[in-house]
Amino acid sequence: MKNSFRKFYFWIAFRMLLSKSSQLFSISGLNALIGLMLGVASLVVSMAVMSGFESTLQMSVADTTGHLQILIKNQDYLSKETLIEKIKKVEPTFVAATRFGYIEAVIAHKGKLSGVILQGLDPEDIHQTLGLDKRLIEGKVELQKNPEDKASPAVIGIGLAKNMGLQVGQEFRIVLPLKNELDPNQFRRKIGVFRVSGVLDMGKYDYNQRMILTSLETTQTLAEIGDRYSGLLVKFQDIERARSIGAAIGRELGPGFVIRDWHDVNENLFEAVQIERIAIFFVILVIVIAAAFNIACTLYVNVVTRFSEIGLLKALGISNRGIIQIFSWQGLMIGFLGLLGGMILGLGLCFLFGWVEGHYGIIPGSIYKIDKINLSLRWSDALAISFATLMICFLATLFPALRGAALSPVEGLKNE
Repeated sequence: MKNSFRKFYFWIAFRMLLSKSSQLFSISGLNALIGLMLGVASLVVSMAVMSGFESTLQMSVADTTGHLQILIKNQDYLSKETLIEKIKKVEPTFVAATRFGYIEAVIAHKGKLSGVILQGLDPEDIHQTLGLDKRLIEGKVELQKNPEDKASPAVIGIGLAKNMGLQVGQEFRIVLPLKNELDPNQFRRKIGVFRVSGVLDMGKYDYNQRMILTSLETTQTLAEIGDRYSGLLVKFQDIERARSIGAAIGRELGPGFVIRDWHDVNENLFEAVQIERIAIFFVILVIVIAAAFNIACTLYVNVVTRFSEIGLLKALGISNRGIIQIFSWQGLMIGFLGLLGGMILGLGLCFLFGWVEGHYGIIPGSIYKIDKINLSLRWSDALAISFATLMICFLATLFPALRGAALSPVEGLKNE
């Protein structure tokens, strides 16, 4: 019986909302609806930008440094196989791992100099551990040196290639300062010759500007460190579990190792994104609240102009609670229309933002760390926007609904 009454009240609310005398089609009603759509669209775009920024940064870090970094602190090096066995013992979702070593050096090419980070990796494990192939712009990800070649193959970021004027197949030199064995206060230069085998868009501005990838053996030879390496880059099946997995591996390996997950690499930035996401949501929600008050005003006028109809409905036996439900349904209908239109408009603006970004590069990577954002609207964000919008519209319509319920049948029909 209750469901039948609800359906009846919904039908009455729908017919009253779409009638010619409804305030929905007045200038004030349309303005309120458009304002609600703009507020929802703003929420959609802002949440898509924040989520896209976080996911783009996450993938750029994971594709170039793995899900987890295991750094060796002491000189008691364990073999790669031993470390992997210990990792598998703790976490069966292990996928792959590669040794790495990095040194800071200077790149020299055609009279240009720039500070770089030379990172050496195991060529046989790099494709299983890192996602470099999908970031390839030109050439190929080739790190293994041919004994007959003088130059070692290297993969560089797109920013470094542009700044230094490097193209695939061209050679460049890396200058590395090493301590002089005869005089510890002096340094000697060690020069390595490299050939560009590929150009990557590593996703992060710093990586694109400074990082050079080559084989671990080449890095060890250039730095004269023997068979030593910095640690392992590790990949698991689920990147979201990297932090808990890292804590368990840290307990297993002991104090001689430092464990860092993809979140730790840019912890301050990721934490700032989380805080800004919440702040932006509530700031832009003010637009929705303002639009909801406009809807409340429209419904109030709608109530005042329908005194006779409300009186007739009450004379036919509809209770005060039923009147409240009828006008509450009207507010929710308008809220749903605004929500649907705002979602469509917001997604369209997201598409437009992506097109403009792809063609004109409007994001300065030197400031935001990444120069491209792949917009992403999460289901949780969409549900939060929908719930907040409909709840605000419902609360805003309570006063007009209560005003209509307070009307007596005699008052509503006395002018008829």
